[in-house]
Amino acid sequence: MDWLADLIDRFVTAPDDLLLARRRLDAIRLGGTAGASAYLEACRLLGEAASDSAGLIAALDDVEDPSTLDSVGLLVIACFASVKQDYAARPDAQRARAALAARADPVIEAAGTKYGYVLQDWLTALAGQAALQLSEIATTRAPLVRVETGVSLPATVLAWRLYGDPARDAELVTRNRTGTAMVMPVVLEAIAP
Repeated sequence: MDWLADLIDRFVTAPDDLLLARRRLDAIRLGGTAGASAYLEACRLLGEAASDSAGLIAALDDVEDPSTLDSVGLLVIACFASVKQDYAARPDAQRARAALAARADPVIEAAGTKYGYVLQDWLTALAGQAALQLSEIATTRAPLVRVETGVSLPATVLAWRLYGDPARDAELVTRNRTGTAMVMPVVLEAIAP
C-alpha cells in the first residue's frame, strides 16, 4: 500500500484530512474487516480531500502493476475525485464519465471474481452513482463552440471578443494546446459565451 501513502502525501494538503488519512493507513495494518474498511475509507478520503483532483486522477495511472485489491482502491479514488473535479465545459465532464466507465468495468469484474458479489455490487453502485453525478454536472456546464477567425489573433483579443474579459486568455491557450498566447490558431475551440 505504499502507493496509497504516497498519493495521500502528494495530494492531501489540509492538515485535518491528512491526519485522518494517516490514521486510516495505520488501521489498514490491522487486517480483516477493520483493515478492509480502513482501506476503502482511506481511498474515499483521498478522492474527496485531494487538492488537485485532475492531477490525482492522472497519477492513478502511474501505479505500477496494481493487484485486484489495489485496482479496487484506485477505482474508489477515481469515483470520488472525478465527482469533485471542476469541469469548465460539458464535453470535459462527458470525457471524465467515459474515462471512469472504462476504468470501472474491468475492475468490477475482477473484484467480483476474486472477492465475491457483495464487493462487486458495491463497486457497481459506487461507479454508477459517480457516472450519474458526472452526467448531472455535464448538463450544467456550457457547451463548446468552434471559433473561426480567418486570421491568427492573440488570445487576449479573442478572449475579449468572446467573453468581454481578456483575462480568460489562458483558458483559450490551455483548451487549444497552443504554445503561445500571441498567435492562436485560426480555428479553435472555446467554451460557449
